[in-house]
Amino acid sequence: MKPLRIACCQFRAAPADKIGNIDRMRGFAEEAARLGARIVLYPELIVTGYIAAERIPALAEPVPGPAVSSLAKVAAGLGVALAFGMAEREPDGTGHNSLVFLSSRGELAGVYRKAHLWDTEKRWAVPGVGSIVVDYEGARAGGWICYDTRFPELARAQAVAGAELGLVSTAWLGPGEEWELALRARALDNAMFVAGADIVDPGIGCHGRSLVVDPNGNVIARARADEECLITADLDPEVMARQRGRVPLLRDRRPEAYDVPST
Repeated sequence: MKPLRIACCQFRAAPADKIGNIDRMRGFAEEAARLGARIVLYPELIVTGYIAAERIPALAEPVPGPAVSSLAKVAAGLGVALAFGMAEREPDGTGHNSLVFLSSRGELAGVYRKAHLWDTEKRWAVPGVGSIVVDYEGARAGGWICYDTRFPELARAQAVAGAELGLVSTAWLGPGEEWELALRARALDNAMFVAGADIVDPGIGCHGRSLVVDPNGNVIARARADEECLITADLDPEVMARQRGRVPLLRDRRPEAYDVPST
């Protein structure tokens, strides 16, 4: 992993206004680029907003598609990588709650489909299978979405596959203390950096408590609740190397001893 600066953006998405929301995303990306960020992370379903389940199928898009193409131009024009949540529609109409990774050249680096769907999401999406780890601006990056954070197996699978950074898009509907605890735990569990971007929508209970956590489980950047803003953090690979050397969790795993039932 190379040293890099990451930015997490949080704002209140205009419901169903994809053009307007993409324009807001562009503005935050421009600010992040001015601040020297190499990766810009946005919340869950930020392209459409976290809206009523029955409205999403008509707004979902293929990947790549119009929204991804627009944001690819932003990434390439500014020379920054983007990771953002959106409603994806496959050619057969199947829906997914997805996290899209675009490189700083505007290339599609990967797509993660949310594995653990929350309640109303099951009305328009099907769960994804498998995780993702991509080479991303000098880091091996994994990613997941919101409720996935509560399932330590997913972050661990990505760490075992080489992830040094976890990118988390969320519309966190639970207590903010649980969000912070879960993010810090996933970072500490795997001695990896974890960044989380939360949408701002107090009406549905999302308060924008974006965070960046280091491999020791320490919060190194924190956004204020209910405030539209951007936060940045510098990720130092030496911090990760020291923690992994001090507590070699990945080396000392014994999967054969756990015998975790699948049901």
